[in-house]
Amino acid sequence: MISASIKSIFLVVVLLSLARHVRCGPFKLLRKLEPYSNTNYTKHSKVTGKGIFPITEDDFNTDNRIVGGYYARRNQFPFMAVVHRLIGGGVVAQCGGSVISHRWVLTAGHCVGTNPSRFLLVFGIIDKSGIGYDYYDGPGLAMITDEAYLHPNFDPTINDVGLLRTPYNIPFGENIQPIQLAGFNDIDPTNFANRMGIVIGWGKDGPSGLPTRKLKFAVLPIISDYECKSYWSITVRKHACTAAGYGQDACQGDSGGPLIVLESGTPLQIGIVSYGDGYCPSDKPGVFSRVTGYIDWIQKLTGLNF
Repeated sequence: MISASIKSIFLVVVLLSLARHVRCGPFKLLRKLEPYSNTNYTKHSKVTGKGIFPITEDDFNTDNRIVGGYYARRNQFPFMAVVHRLIGGGVVAQCGGSVISHRWVLTAGHCVGTNPSRFLLVFGIIDKSGIGYDYYDGPGLAMITDEAYLHPNFDPTINDVGLLRTPYNIPFGENIQPIQLAGFNDIDPTNFANRMGIVIGWGKDGPSGLPTRKLKFAVLPIISDYECKSYWSITVRKHACTAAGYGQDACQGDSGGPLIVLESGTPLQIGIVSYGDGYCPSDKPGVFSRVTGYIDWIQKLTGLNF
């Protein structure tokens, strides 16, 4: 995963769980969605994300703020997915991901890994309490898949992008929705500089301790590639960075989760949590794989259009 020469970089992925329950094999639907009022599953694959982001200015001024960010409300980020790579022997690598269609989850390349693996995916939740090694017991929906795709030119600090294909359609409803990805109209690397970005995940609250049980988000300015280059050797058009020094940051366990902006009230994913300083929150920017740098690859693999 991470080479000795870049030990100062974290690939926010490896928090180990020792749960050893075994309840299912590959491609088994683990638990169906709990019924909700006003839940109508869509029958199409079009990714819109319209009207699925109930976030307001009040969220940024709440007493519910904790170190490193804010607690998410139920259904606030319905595109979020738990991504656990099942390493074996009850050990998992914990990541996040985002639902981009009925059958595809976008995540970081280092979350997918270079060796064949099975993955536990959980959708429609904010609380991970019911997750074991390869099972989930709680509301929402879970699947196991072994169909994973790593970018062909993956390296720990570039092309850090991966995709997971689910064995069944992910049913969309009130608590599960796809997110819209930044597309060809957003390729200009200056497009999102100086905008406020939101990063979401179940990672650690700091450099020590365990990942948080409840989903959290942080609100951070997106900085220019020029500014980020003074800290990291990033590649223009392949990376995006968020500002340091705000007491909020992505941390271990947040890898693969989305960096989003709001476009007319609609969430738009522009990045994927990739790496940063191992001490978080840090005085160095967080680095994300820029979605627009990989649109061709994502489109070719999934058949989705951007």
